[in-house]
Amino acid sequence: MKIKDVLVMAAIGLLGAACSDDDNKGSQWGDGVGGTKTNLDVSAYDKWTYVNLKTGETEIHLDTSEWIYTDGSVSEPKVKETIGIEWHIAIHRYEIKTNGGMVFDTEKTNMNEITELPEGDYKADENITNEDKEYAIITDMSKMMQGNVGYAKTATVNKVLCSWVKKTETGSMPPTIYEPTMHVIVLKCKDGSWAKLQFTVAGNSETNKSGFVTFNYEFIPIK
Repeated sequence: MKIKDVLVMAAIGLLGAACSDDDNKGSQWGDGVGGTKTNLDVSAYDKWTYVNLKTGETEIHLDTSEWIYTDGSVSEPKVKETIGIEWHIAIHRYEIKTNGGMVFDTEKTNMNEITELPEGDYKADENITNEDKEYAIITDMSKMMQGNVGYAKTATVNKVLCSWVKKTETGSMPPTIYEPTMHVIVLKCKDGSWAKLQFTVAGNSETNKSGFVTFNYEFIPIK
């Protein structure tokens, strides 16, 4: 065999070894961590529940925005509270926002089918007002019997995440039926990490009280 042929074969061998080493380095993400939040109480109209999907920690904080009432009166903004945890999503009853994330509805119903970050049309959070027909944030129901309801004058929600639940108006009692779509929704976080979320129950599964959520989640950290 010629020396030239030997050198070529050696180079090919080294290239193959390099590619193999790259393959062994694995994904840019680490191992997923997650679990289930069962009957998480997010029923307070005037508060948001902040969730760390990596640790499972939660914190509840007042909605400090300006509130406007159906009678035209206004409640001035409050001093913002410091959120003491790293958070990825925040839940207000059945509305959800992210901490600078992007969201995609896979329309799949089995979390195990999603083994890598899927491609898709990811959507950022949107600014809404009290006049939004679908996602206006109700903040005060204490004067509901007088027909005077408080809303956040402005708020931020992620409409893809909010679509986890289907709302059906009944015209009777209860006035609205909430039914989860069971879709697996993917959240891309601003640091490159991502998460899978599947909301499975709207309302308390034991008492049927509204304003509770149950969801499965898996957080996949960036390495």
